[in-house]
Formats: sequence, C-alpha cells, structure tokens
Amino acid sequence: MVDLNDHFTLLISENNMAASIQLFEDFDGADLTKEDIQMWLKSNDISHGIIEDSIEKLVNEFDSGLFPLQIAKGTEPLDGVDGEIDFVCDQDDNLNFDDRRNFRDVKRIPSLEVEEKIAVVTDPVEGKPGYDISGKVIPYRKPRAIKMRAGKNVAFNTEDNTFYSEVKGKLSLTGHRINVHNTFEVNEDLSMSTGNINFVGSIIIRGNVPSGYRVEAEGDIHIYGLVEASFIKAGGNVTISEGISGLKKGSIIAGGDINIGYINQAKIEAENNIIVHNSIMHSQCLAKGHIYCHSGSIIGGVCSAGITIEANEVGNRMDTKTEIAIGVNQEQYNLESQYQAAKTTLLNEIEKINTLGESLAKKAESSQGLTSQERILLLKQRNTLQITEDKLAKVDELLQSLEVEIGDEEKARLIVKKVLYPNVDLQFGKYHRTTDKLYKYIQVYLENGEIDIKSL
Repeated sequence: MVDLNDHFTLLISENNMAASIQLFEDFDGADLTKEDIQMWLKSNDISHGIIEDSIEKLVNEFDSGLFPLQIAKGTEPLDGVDGEIDFVCDQDDNLNFDDRRNFRDVKRIPSLEVEEKIAVVTDPVEGKPGYDISGKVIPYRKPRAIKMRAGKNVAFNTEDNTFYSEVKGKLSLTGHRINVHNTFEVNEDLSMSTGNINFVGSIIIRGNVPSGYRVEAEGDIHIYGLVEASFIKAGGNVTISEGISGLKKGSIIAGGDINIGYINQAKIEAENNIIVHNSIMHSQCLAKGHIYCHSGSIIGGVCSAGITIEANEVGNRMDTKTEIAIGVNQEQYNLESQYQAAKTTLLNEIEKINTLGESLAKKAESSQGLTSQERILLLKQRNTLQITEDKLAKVDELLQSLEVEIGDEEKARLIVKKVLYPNVDLQFGKYHRTTDKLYKYIQVYLENGEIDIKSL
C-alpha cells in the first residue's frame, strides 16, 4: 500500500471550497489505486465534491505534468430570488401635446377603472445550500417576499397574484399598502402648478378656482373657496362653499345638485336642484328639480326650474328685468321660437322655389322650349332647392334635439317669501305674464290656463 503523504501534499483553499494535490518528489504512480486516493482524501477530511476524473487520471494516466491537480471542489450556495412586483397600470402623469386644450393643461391624473389590473406579484424562488469540501453546509441567502398588501378599494387575487382596483380612482402607495382613492384632493388654490383637473372620481379643492381653469369629475366636486370665470362639471353633486363670480364666462354643470353660496354672472345647470344660500344675480340658472334661494334674491338673468323656484325676493327696486320660467327651459324655449321662425321662412322659400321650377318645367314641355338663360335658371333653381331643403332638415334636427319642457307647468310654483318686484317675466309652459306692480308674500302658479299670483 502506497503512503500518499510521502509523495503528495494537499493544497486546500482558504475558504475550504477547493483542494489540489501537488507532487513533491519523484514518483511514477506505480501501484497507486483509486481506493488509496479515496482513503487519503477522507483522512484529510475531504468528503464532498471529489473530482472522479482527477482520480482516474492519477490511477491510469499518471504524469508529472498533471500537477498541481484539482482533486475536489465544493458546491457554491444558490441564493434565493426575491419576489417582485410589476405595476402594469398607467402611472404616467405627462399630458400629450395633442390632448392639451389650453396652456393650463399641464398634467393629467392617471386613473384606474373598476377591476383594472394594478400590479402583478412574482413569488420568491427558494435557493439551495452549498457545501465545502468537508461537507459542511454553506447557507444560502433567503429570498424576500413582496410585502405589498391590498389597502383601501383594492383587492388581491391569489389565483393570478394580481392586485385589482375595486373603484374608479387614483393609485396611491403608502408604506406597504396599495390604495385607490376615489377622491382627488388639492390643498391650495388652482394654479399653473396644478393646472386643469379631470378625474374619474370626486374632487376636493381646499382653495379658490381662478378664472380660466377647468375642473371636471365623474363623481362629486367640492370647492371650499371662490370660483371665478371657470368651467366646473361633475357627474354628481357640486358644492361651492363661497360662490361663483363668473364674469359672464363661468359655468357649472352637475348631474345631481348644486349647493352654492351665491351666483353672480354665471351659467348654472343642475340635473336635480340648485340650492343657493344667498343671492342669484344676472345669471342663467337651470334646474330640472327645484331652485332654492331661501335667504337671498333673484335679480336679473333667467332662472328655469322643473318644479319650484323659491326666493326671498325676485327682481329689485330698480325694476331690473328678471325672467322666471317654471316647467320650461327658458333658453331652449327661446331657441325653439327662433328655430320655428327659421323653419317658417325656409318653407316659404321652398314654396317659391318650387313654383318657379314648375313654371320652367311647363315651358320646357311646350313647343317654345327653354332659352339658354332659362335652362341655366332651371339648374340654379334645382341647386337652390336642394340647399334650402338641407337647411330645413338641419333646423328640424335642432328642433327635435331641444328639451323645452322640464316639468309639469300645472304643478309648478314660484314662491316669494318677501317681495316680487315689477318687470319680472313669468313663464309657465307656453303661458306668459309680466308683473307690473309690487307683490308681497305670494305664490305664483298656473290655474285654468292663466298665471295667478296669490298670497301665501
């Protein structure tokens, strides 16, 4: 039996992950067996990662040129792979140049739809331990799982490891939670830093909206300050704590109620009610339900409501013309009158054009025939008739699009708790009356085809 310590030295790496053998004296490898080498390695505490090819070379292909020869190699640990989260929803607030309506469109609010994918989670991959050449376990780095959790208005589906939005709203990451807020808040006046706002949920502005800005929401809008000549549109309710000073340019449109401090020189439209805490001045207001102006006056402009209009006073001591329309949209009523007049004019023109055409057609069939000028006139007549008929079709289309009646004039009421001044135009459906004197504590309604003014 060959004593390998007499011929070889073992070179072990500092981290005990590799071992090589070195020949240090003349030796021809005679009588060297595989078992001898294995026993020698074991006696030197080498039990893992032994390279069988190296042993074969020592036994069968011994040559001094082989040395130093690596005889063992440890197994490196395979670290775990951390979990990942990939946000697949749109988070870009940059606004395309083509989408800008004016210079106040400075950014967009990236929004989520109901059941829209927010993010997909990849589970961590477990690692494997390593071993040095002595068989000692080398630990691997444990993988870390994603700590994100579903927060407000967010659901996590374990089947596809995906976060989903439960409402329309804006993504918000707070700590290790994913939230979707259906209310967008601005804690200052609108300015060029905020720009115009368009959001799928509700909007709260804890400041003022200066002239020229647009605020649009599919939900509600609550503005704690003053609105100037701006455009406000909500699918739900609009609440403005102070009021609107519209300078004849500002407008508010709501799919629900409008609750506001005061209205001055603005255009207001509500699908339900308009509730004003002070006065309505020189404005155009339309509510399919009620207009309440409990503590103030309605002075100038046009107010149209489907059911009732209530105010302390209507008109003023200066006899400023004020229009009140109940059961009818006054603006649409005026448009209807204009379109009907235009329709009558066009029908008269068509009648005249047809008369001319019939006269020319008769002459063409006669023995005289048409002169060259008359043939040109006939072509012009046909062209003019086509243009006029197209105009008539357009007017008919506009008439059909109008929504003049917004309530039942038979049930409509105007309630004035203090004073109804002269020069107030009252419109109940097709019935009209203008006040010519001062009334106090009255209600106005339609009875037997006449507009009556009675005491409360």
